[in-house]
Amino acid sequence: MERMILHSDINACYASIELLRHPELRGRPVAVGGERELRHGIILAKDQMARAAGVRTGMTLWAARQQCPELTILPPDFDLYYDYSRRVRQVYADFTDRCEPFGMDECWLDMTGCVGHEDALQTAQAVRQRVLDATGLTVSVGVSWCKVIAKLGSDYRKPNAVTVIDRARFADMVWPLPVASVMSSIISDTWASKTMSRIWAGNSRLWAIRTKRL
Repeated sequence: MERMILHSDINACYASIELLRHPELRGRPVAVGGERELRHGIILAKDQMARAAGVRTGMTLWAARQQCPELTILPPDFDLYYDYSRRVRQVYADFTDRCEPFGMDECWLDMTGCVGHEDALQTAQAVRQRVLDATGLTVSVGVSWCKVIAKLGSDYRKPNAVTVIDRARFADMVWPLPVASVMSSIISDTWASKTMSRIWAGNSRLWAIRTKRL
């Protein structure tokens, strides 16, 4: 039986939760981070408008304001974020008891063999809609036969999207991507912008993994 792994990622988690609490800020670039009064700290999260303006996670507050002068920066409220994370995980638990959280905003769901959830796309869409109905938050969901590629799928299209990367479309979807999109935490800057196909083509062992094991 082919495994069915979902990776669900709350879109712009902290910022999205703050926008639920502060709906008057919708339509404006919003970020969460630092100690605004003390004028230090970094950006922990940003919404889509802030991202489009060039604000990046890890930026100093000063640099973020230089990049986006109209940016609203809110202090973090981790108790609130944890409560929303718990509510989202309750939704996941309604689909399967094989859930593996990864931080507050991400989670893998192993749907392999779950009766009534044999269709990967429909299942992912159901998860996305249930989270929205229960919390007001949107998630992006990736579906594949392994955790790494499922996580790649949740990053493939954002926000509020579902991406299925199966074996039939794996090469067409993954090999043109930069290596950093799959292995950003362990790859050097020299290789980060190169495509996955170039890395795999030059290594016979990885090529075997590509064609037989993934």
